[in-house]
Amino acid sequence: MKLWTKNFSIVAIGSFISALGSASAGIGFGILIYTETKSPLNLAIFTIANIIPRVITNFLVGPFVDRNSRKKIIVTIDYIYAILFSIIALVLFQGYFNVLVFTIVGSVFAILDTLYQTAFMSLFPEVISEGNHSKAYSISSLIWPISAAIMAPIAAYFIENFTFGVAILMSFNAITFLVTATIELGINLEEKLNTKKTTRLQFIEDIKEGIKYYKVEKGILGIGILFSAFAFVYAAQDLLRMPYFVNSETLTLQHFSFIISAGAIGRMIGGVIHYAFKYPASKKFLIAVSVYITVEILSGTMLFMPYPVMIAFSFIVGLLSVTSFNIRMTATQLYIPSHMRGRINSTQTLLWNIGTILGCLIIGFIATYSTIDYRLILLGVTSVSLGAVFLIPIRMKEEFKKIYNRDV
Repeated sequence: MKLWTKNFSIVAIGSFISALGSASAGIGFGILIYTETKSPLNLAIFTIANIIPRVITNFLVGPFVDRNSRKKIIVTIDYIYAILFSIIALVLFQGYFNVLVFTIVGSVFAILDTLYQTAFMSLFPEVISEGNHSKAYSISSLIWPISAAIMAPIAAYFIENFTFGVAILMSFNAITFLVTATIELGINLEEKLNTKKTTRLQFIEDIKEGIKYYKVEKGILGIGILFSAFAFVYAAQDLLRMPYFVNSETLTLQHFSFIISAGAIGRMIGGVIHYAFKYPASKKFLIAVSVYITVEILSGTMLFMPYPVMIAFSFIVGLLSVTSFNIRMTATQLYIPSHMRGRINSTQTLLWNIGTILGCLIIGFIATYSTIDYRLILLGVTSVSLGAVFLIPIRMKEEFKKIYNRDV
């Protein structure tokens, strides 16, 4: 069967359009908070405020997504995003900024995004034709890198050269969500939902069923904990890399944008490789673990390198990260039963968010209240992710192999 069916094409094209706006807005928000406050801790608090609502709502959205149309959820939220980002753009064009207000706004977006991401992750496997899941997730892995590669330098240029650069980026984001939502109306799919008879206590029973699944499938739980540790480290990297470039005497925000683009280009090429070639099923676990170790070492040492080497490291990290993404997503999303996918995905996201919160809090305080070089902090944090690789997938290799080493 062909991959590019009507439903898959709509989802892929719509995702790419909205990703262009999201990439520019995401860069804009982070830079806006840091440049206005000059504090890594304030940036960390903004990030945490964006995550805490996700933690609170994660358990709630899973059962809801499993019982309701995923298409209707993502289309509705995309239209809401278009409205909200239009309002934010208008406010910024008026020159208004208040860190508390924008932190609260970030929390509102977090609630919407938790529901959206869980619904999207649960819908995506349903629009893929049989036998094409590896290629489909290769395409999915290309969407954000291409968007970031295109928009990072553009976003940095607008922010550095226009008084209302961030407002312009927010306006663009609003337009992309409006277009995406309209396109997604054309999805025509009979969704596989949880149709068990509901009672007043069914919501609690749905959650219990998800918890029981983890007791049986320890490999899925292990993956969640592993990526929680990775999230701790990624939070530190996201928190300190941009300020490192902003505060540098020789490097600029534009240099930072090229680091982002290099990683994105690496992901693009990695996605193309995955689309064209299929890894042997029996080697996927070994490949994944090797990638985890290599990526963490390169990421932790990147800022110590001369700028051209930073670019090269970022490119390699992007290239290899797609391998991790593709193996994990194709394996887990097909391994988890469709009627439970919403609950399990929401719990995995919960674990990721817990890691991110801890990373932001701990690293934010260290960076703000110590004189330790940001590069040394990031190097030290790498021990968390490397330790997790040896303690979880390597120690639980049989459980991981059962999930990873599948022909999909």
